[in-house]
Amino acid sequence: MRYILILSFLTLLFMSGCGSSPQPISTKCEDKAWMLNPNHNDNLGAVGSAMKTYDQKTSTQRSLAITRALDELSLQRGVKVKLNMEKIEIVKNDKATTSLESTSTYSTNNKITAHIEDVCKDKLSGELFIWMLLD
Repeated sequence: MRYILILSFLTLLFMSGCGSSPQPISTKCEDKAWMLNPNHNDNLGAVGSAMKTYDQKTSTQRSLAITRALDELSLQRGVKVKLNMEKIEIVKNDKATTSLESTSTYSTNNKITAHIEDVCKDKLSGELFIWMLLD
C-alpha cells in the first residue's frame, strides 16, 4: 500500500511539472529594433559588432565592438578615421601563438562623446552587438 501511495504521489508531481509554462521573452538580437535603426529621438546612433576574438576574452570582444561603433559614429559626423588591425600568427614546433593588434586614429576639431545604450550577444554565433548613441 505504501508503495502505491508513493508511486501515486510521484506521478502526480511529475504530471504537475508538465503543465503549461509561461512563454519565454525573446532575447534574440534580431528582435532588437536598434539593430536596423540605431538612431533614436534625433540622436545619431551606431551599432558595433565583434565575433569571438583570438584570446576568447569577453573584454577584448567588447572593446572591439565599442571601437567599431565609435568609428561608425565618427564617420557619420565627418571625422576621418583610420583603423589598422594586424593579426600575427607564429607556429613553432606544433605550438601556435596568435596576437591581434588594433589602433585607431581620429582627426577632427570636434569632440565626440557617446554612451552605450544596449548590448546584445548572439547565443548561437557568440557575436556581440553594442548600440551607442551620441550625447
